[in-house]
Amino acid sequence: MQREGLDTRMSKIAIVTDSNSGITQAEGARRGIHVLPMPFMIDEVTYYEDIDLTQEQFYEKLKSGANIATSQPSPDSVTSLWDKLYRI
Repeated sequence: MQREGLDTRMSKIAIVTDSNSGITQAEGARRGIHVLPMPFMIDEVTYYEDIDLTQEQFYEKLKSGANIATSQPSPDSVTSLWDKLYRI
C-alpha cells in the first residue's frame, strides 16, 4: 500500500495522536496518522471533535454561551486503537 510516497506494507510503526494536535480526521487518513477524537461536553451532551462536532459548530456553541468542558480520549479508546494497530 502506498501513501504519499511511503510503503506501509511492512511498517511496524504507527503514528497516533489526538485531535487536539490540530490534525483533522481527513488529513490523518491522507497521511496515515491515526487521530483519536477529543471529547467535549457541551450542555451535558458529549461530542467528539471532527466526528460529530465541527470546529465551526464548536465556536458557534462557544459564542452562544453554552456550558463547555473538555476531556481527553478515554483509556478504553486509546487501548482499543492500540490493539487494532497491533494486529495489523
